[in-house]
Amino acid sequence: MIELFIEEDQYRRIAIKESGVLSECYFEDKNQEVRSGDIFLGIIRKKVKALHSVFIDIGLKKNAFLYVTDNNNFQDYKEGQSILVEVIKEEEGSKGTKVTDKISLGGRFVVFFQGKGIGYSKRLDREKFLEKQGNQNTKEGFRILFRSAAMDADREELEKEIDEIHTAFTDILKKAETGMGPKRLYGESSILDRILRDRFSEINMIYVDTRETADRLKSEYGLPSLVHGTGRSLFDFYGIEQELLKLRHRKVHLKDGGNLVIEVTEAMVVIDINSAKYTGMKNKEDMALAMNLSAVEEIARQIRLRNLSGIILVDFIDMSSEINRKKLQEAMQEKLQEDPLFSRCYPLTELNLMQMTRKKKGYPVYHFIEEECGSCDHKGKRLSYEYLRKLIKNELMKKVDNIEILDYLVVIGSPYEERVRKDISGFLNEIGAEGKRIYLEFTESGDDFRIEPLVFRNQIQEKEKYLITE
Repeated sequence: MIELFIEEDQYRRIAIKESGVLSECYFEDKNQEVRSGDIFLGIIRKKVKALHSVFIDIGLKKNAFLYVTDNNNFQDYKEGQSILVEVIKEEEGSKGTKVTDKISLGGRFVVFFQGKGIGYSKRLDREKFLEKQGNQNTKEGFRILFRSAAMDADREELEKEIDEIHTAFTDILKKAETGMGPKRLYGESSILDRILRDRFSEINMIYVDTRETADRLKSEYGLPSLVHGTGRSLFDFYGIEQELLKLRHRKVHLKDGGNLVIEVTEAMVVIDINSAKYTGMKNKEDMALAMNLSAVEEIARQIRLRNLSGIILVDFIDMSSEINRKKLQEAMQEKLQEDPLFSRCYPLTELNLMQMTRKKKGYPVYHFIEEECGSCDHKGKRLSYEYLRKLIKNELMKKVDNIEILDYLVVIGSPYEERVRKDISGFLNEIGAEGKRIYLEFTESGDDFRIEPLVFRNQIQEKEKYLITE
């Protein structure tokens, strides 16, 4: 059973549960200037051969960059010429937007590329597909890839999407030939639209927190949804918020006693597998295989859940048997095929390291729930101030739901004190303090916050000095 949760706030937050287990989570800036999948007609401004990069003006503050792997083709890019590119990675930090000149356009059932012929997703049984849907016609100048969802599509619906994407792609190429850049020629749908497109036939239930979202899902996709109506946020009510907080931990415990340690660096993501207290087989080789195989499913889940991307390096427990190493490779490959953003998985090295790559779509979860810790030379992370206020509001709503109390002590870590005091009124409004008396205390302890209901008179008198009066 697949459940989809959509929460509209400063960011749109999207979560997917499979059989009750959280498997994916995305944060989406609804006002984002450019998204992965957008297609631009740009102008080449600069070439730097040493970096294998071509810098392209697509109308943003920073030039986008195109990485050219083939040095022989580098000379074909001329400064000042127009070029059609697709965004594959949004701007991040000091790095500009990454683009490719290998354009594609996709829908729920098919993806179009420039080229010729027909292809099939690895998750699609070609023979069964052809038996059900029949032979498909090609489109001149394009290669058509059929996605796994095409198997269950109505024939008329499938043909309609092919015609629509063919028309849109042809229109983009025509505009690129006759127009002047820089300008956007095609805007990719949001992350939410991509999920609905990719998993349309799999979704069993949708939960939303606004009537507007429910109406849109109904009108655009014909999908019914349940509108959440309590004071607590949708993610908190269904236990997703607590799952997100766990993602701040580097260590992930496995069922059989081992654990994963996930390190996210600027260059790559490194995942280390430790046997820890694993008490399975006595034979070292058998134990290593069992431990590695048990880690595969959780690794795939954590990659999707944390929305990790780029180069991902997994340090498996050492195995000497080539048969076992092949089993592990096949298990990892099979599990990752379920991920629509998965790119490639490479064979184990002699040191039992496995390298894989995953496309970037949006930012990792950390980007939205953490901020740099200014008190530790900007090397550490803490909960972002915006996210902290959301958590305090949820916790306050829980306590209000349970008991009729007006007085609450809110204890917050001292690193947040300056921002809270700078706008006390705004803070109280954000945490839903209307109709309550809030006693605000700051502490040097490592806890981000805690909330205590003040029930007895002596408790209230003891904390009287912390009472907020606007």
